[in-house]
Amino acid sequence: MRINKITHALLGLLIIAMASACNSFVVENVDYSQQLESVLIPDANGNVTDVRHGISFNVNSFKQQEFGESDSTKQIREIRLIRNADGFYFITANQFRNVYVMEPGKGSLKMKKKIKVSESPLNGPAFNLRSSGVQLVMTDSNEVLELNENGIEETEEEEQS
Repeated sequence: MRINKITHALLGLLIIAMASACNSFVVENVDYSQQLESVLIPDANGNVTDVRHGISFNVNSFKQQEFGESDSTKQIREIRLIRNADGFYFITANQFRNVYVMEPGKGSLKMKKKIKVSESPLNGPAFNLRSSGVQLVMTDSNEVLELNENGIEETEEEEQS
């Protein structure tokens, strides 16, 4: 009888150990990057949907961040979005001065960093994904900024000066 109880206890511990091992299953070295930027047009309510990459959200909070509460005349005609290998979304638009780095959460996008990229409103920004990270191309000036989730990366030329 005593052996039977010990056997059941050990079997129970073994089952619990195996179940907890299944819960810690992790796939390493995942690359979340989108190779091409998405250009999304908001609907009348400010909602955008990227069917190709499976994300939808409302841009009105970006409008408020960029232009403030008082300027309701500003419209976001299209929003530009790209995702880096670590899974952060980079978002900007015409007339923005910033790039917003957003971290995905459960049903949310949380701002990790607001990167000021220009003193004047952007005109024709575009994102590229390179092996080094995300590039912001300002098509009107042909200036290219290297970005990561922490801000603007210094290039070798800038480091030498």
